[in-house]
Amino acid sequence: MKILQIGAKVGTGEGIGKGNAGDTAIGSAFKNLFQSEFLDSEITFMNCRKIFSKNDIDVINQHDFLIISGGGLFLFDTFANEQSDWQWGISKELLEDIKIPIVVYAVGYNKFRGQRDFNSKFDETLKTLVEKSVFFSLRNSGSCNSIKSHLPEYLHKKIHLNFCPTMMLNKKYELKHNSESNSVGFVLAGDRLENRHNNIKKFSNEIKKFVDYLSSIGKESILINHQNDTWIESDIKFDKIIDLFEVDSKKIYEVYSNIDTVVCDRGHAQMIPFSLGCKILTPISHNKLKWFLDDMELNEFGIEEHDDVLGDRLIEQYNYQQKLDWNSIFNDRMKKIEKIYNDNMKIIKSELQI
Repeated sequence: MKILQIGAKVGTGEGIGKGNAGDTAIGSAFKNLFQSEFLDSEITFMNCRKIFSKNDIDVINQHDFLIISGGGLFLFDTFANEQSDWQWGISKELLEDIKIPIVVYAVGYNKFRGQRDFNSKFDETLKTLVEKSVFFSLRNSGSCNSIKSHLPEYLHKKIHLNFCPTMMLNKKYELKHNSESNSVGFVLAGDRLENRHNNIKKFSNEIKKFVDYLSSIGKESILINHQNDTWIESDIKFDKIIDLFEVDSKKIYEVYSNIDTVVCDRGHAQMIPFSLGCKILTPISHNKLKWFLDDMELNEFGIEEHDDVLGDRLIEQYNYQQKLDWNSIFNDRMKKIEKIYNDNMKIIKSELQI
């Protein structure tokens, strides 16, 4: 079977991707998915971030099916274009010329707060893509609901929740979480600070209050870099810094398996640690962060980044988490994630007649 994967930044190769640490993990997660579910298939990768032509459609149609994947593709400014207003630079007319089955797999609605709404090109290419897809899924319920707001109601039933495959990658690595860990990791995104924070100095001061508290009770604080995430180092003294940019996926998972709690405002800095058994606390600066917590029924562990007492609330929720049977919570949620994965894969294989 010849499968074409269209996405951004990373292909199907193992290890280092062309983006942040989460992008690296996505590449490995999809390679693992293909190897596990579509044995002996030939996988070809095509980057979505270009203006597609009739020649590209001819190439697409030479494959058995097309999978659209690779993160938060529904974002207009990462690859600004007049064809679709999202990261796949394809027109409605060219989408209609695709003749092979299309699977849209666990992508994200990544529009930042305060950004303009998508335009009419987004709505028309999205509608065509949903109509043509044999399976269309997004990685959290909030993304599903947001996408539905751009679609006529008769297409809503085609929108499925399907968690990011990075949450299943540890089935390959089989890493055990270190329950004796005394550390708290911090992944605080350094890109698009103006989109993420109302008052960056106040945010930094609130995080410092929490780090100082951890130091006072003998906990190790670790600043973790996915990409451009060491910006806060000039304001806060952490016990250690770990760089995960351009590190292979197994190392990323090994690092998180040895951390007790992760304070994170990147999506994959929530998903990957959680999938390994880490507790997570989230200063919410993007709706996708809240949506993931909602799906995990853990929304009390998300605090708006501009909260007047963010530092105090992080301290409070950290101490509350320490009293919980987190392992039971983790096992329950991972069963839910795996069931959804398996149910969706049955639908996909049925639609593709595999």
